Amino acid sequence: MAPPPVGTQFYQFQTKSATAAVSNQWLALKTGSTSYTLAPTQAAATKFFLNKYASTGTYAVHNSDDTRQVALQGPNGVLLSLVDATNPRGDTIPGGMLMEWATFTTEGDVLGVRDGSTLTNRTWVAVKGSETDYGVALYDGASTTTASITPVTINLVKV
Repeated sequence: MAPPPVGTQFYQFQTKSATAAVSNQWLALKTGSTSYTLAPTQAAATKFFLNKYASTGTYAVHNSDDTRQVALQGPNGVLLSLVDATNPRGDTIPGGMLMEWATFTTEGDVLGVRDGSTLTNRTWVAVKGSETDYGVALYDGASTTTASITPVTINLVKV
C-alpha cells in the first residue's frame, strides 16, 4: 500500500441532473461499505486520485492509496454499480459478477467509461435505495430494469 505522491491532484465527484433530488450530490463511501452512494455535502465526499494508462487512454480511479480502486460491478451488464475494490484482479472477481476497473475517462472533467462496449446510450444513473439513499451505477441504456433510476452526469471537482 502506497499513498499517492506528494503534489498529486485530488478530485471529488459531483452529480448534475435535471432531477433536484440527485443533482449537486457528492460521491461518498460510508464507513464499512464497499458501494458508493450520494451525499448532500462536499464534506462527506470521498477524495480520489487518477492514474492514466497511456496504452488505453483510460484512468484508474483510486480512493486514498494505490491498492483501492473504483470499479464497476454487477450481476449483468444492465446496471454496473460503482464500488470500492481492493487490489482488483481477474481472479478476485466475486462469483456471478461482472467487474471492471481502470476504464474511466475524464473528458471535459466529466467521468465516463471506455471499455470497448458497442452500446451507445450508456449513462450514469442514481439508483434509488431507501427513501433518501441513492447508489450510483452505469446503466447500459438498452435493457429493462426494475430499479428506480435517474440519469446523472458525474463531474470531477479539483480539491
